[in-house]
Amino acid sequence: MSHIGYVTTLFPSMTMFVEAEVKGLVRRGHRVTVFTLRKPPRRYQPEHEALMPFVRYVGSPVRAASWAAGAAQLATRPLAVGRDVVHVLGASLGDRYAMAGPAGYLPAAFAVARAARREGIERLHGAWAHFPASVAWLASRWSGTRFSFSAHAGADLHRSRAFLGAKVRAADFVSTCVRGNVATLLAVAPDAADRVHCIYHGVDLSRFDGQGRAQDETPLFLSIGALRAAKGFDAGIEAVARLRAQGVHVRYAIVGDGTEREALGGLIARHGLGDRVELLGEKPQRELLPLYRRAWALVHPSVIMPNGRRDGIPNVVIEAMAMGLPCVGTRAAGLEEAIEEGVTGWLAPPRDPDGIARGMQRIVEDRAGAAIMGRAAAARARRDFDVTRNFERLAELFERPWDGEAPRVAGALAEVAS
Repeated sequence: MSHIGYVTTLFPSMTMFVEAEVKGLVRRGHRVTVFTLRKPPRRYQPEHEALMPFVRYVGSPVRAASWAAGAAQLATRPLAVGRDVVHVLGASLGDRYAMAGPAGYLPAAFAVARAARREGIERLHGAWAHFPASVAWLASRWSGTRFSFSAHAGADLHRSRAFLGAKVRAADFVSTCVRGNVATLLAVAPDAADRVHCIYHGVDLSRFDGQGRAQDETPLFLSIGALRAAKGFDAGIEAVARLRAQGVHVRYAIVGDGTEREALGGLIARHGLGDRVELLGEKPQRELLPLYRRAWALVHPSVIMPNGRRDGIPNVVIEAMAMGLPCVGTRAAGLEEAIEEGVTGWLAPPRDPDGIARGMQRIVEDRAGAAIMGRAAAARARRDFDVTRNFERLAELFERPWDGEAPRVAGALAEVAS
């Protein structure tokens, strides 16, 4: 089996999907080295502890070893390396977010390229379409390895598309977890239709099996995710306030932590909802199951931020569906691909607390109908979001035969500014 270099921003984390891919590749016999652009965090899902030996931090812009690797690259291939760096900088001009990248990721690219050559890494895979894919792409060019990447949502695909087309054309495959992202990728690389694949992440259906459901007597609505503005949890709190004004009694639990915690706490206090809305903080995945079993529905009121940050199809939505919960969400990013209006849940426009409240009220007032929706949601999760089956599709892309030539390097340089 092959040696794969995975380039990502943060690893391991409180999420599951990149970690699940690495675990799956290791189980199939591949050797995996995970290059991270940020220092591994102190908090991550406990079950990710086994992945720590695979992690190597390369993201420091002042790391002497990275600049030494860059000097060696320039000494042996000055024209090729210099041309790549100039093109990347030129393609980023006028895009402050993209310009913030080279200072951090060029040293990382030097370090990853040296590791690829010295350690026999046969493929470099960017786990995200922005900076990790840029590092993997540059390092693949300087080391002659295969290159591929994944595109998700939010900052990695929609905040900046500087030289995205060049990365798509250079990759021997690009995977994305939202159908709508396929159009975005093909818009910058129309000739890449054979290399862009939509593969949903999926969830572990043996864990999220729908068993043990015991709904609370008082309707409990659940939200899970990082407490940041793109999640739209403030709309969920506002929806509970509207329901209270109409005499509809519900409880709302929000699991997660982040920069918006203080603001959300203030909103709860201003509405006097301390007895109805609770911020539960971050929880490991094993502690989510009891909440899914008690909840009546999941609420995920995502928004698209002005800078492009957004959700794709959050794993928590699929986990809830697999557990037999209907979902109340928004028509933003990829949620419409999972939540089917009137079948597996209800959708509202982004930033519309009244619409969210209507969806929640329908579930409260039609418990039998909500149960039917929950069964439809579980069936949809089993059909389209089985992590084992979907990972097999991704693994097949990693394991396709290769002719031994660096993919599409010729021509990519000329197109790098696209």
